[in-house]
Amino acid sequence: MNKTINITERNIFEGEKANPQNCAIARAIKKNMKGKVSSISVLPSHVNIKIKNKEYTAIMPKIGATFIKRFDEGQAVNSFSLDLKFKKGFSLI
Repeated sequence: MNKTINITERNIFEGEKANPQNCAIARAIKKNMKGKVSSISVLPSHVNIKIKNKEYTAIMPKIGATFIKRFDEGQAVNSFSLDLKFKKGFSLI
C-alpha cells in the first residue's frame, strides 16, 4: 500500500513534539486515511499503523527522519510530502 502524505502547516502547528501518536506526520497520516487508522506510531526509522486489526509498517524516508529530528528539537520546519510504502504484517519493532 503506497501512500503520499502531505504534511501541512496545520499538521505542524497542531502536532506535538516527541509524541509518536500525535506528531505532525501522525496527524497527516490519520487525516489522509480518513478515520481508518486505529493506532499509529511514527518514529525516525519507521511508521507502524493498524487498520481493521491488521498491522502495516513503512520505512521512514530520510526526509521524514530529518523532519522529525528538527520538529522534536523545536527548529523551524516547512510543509512537505512524504512517500510511504506500507507492508502488511511487517514490523520492525
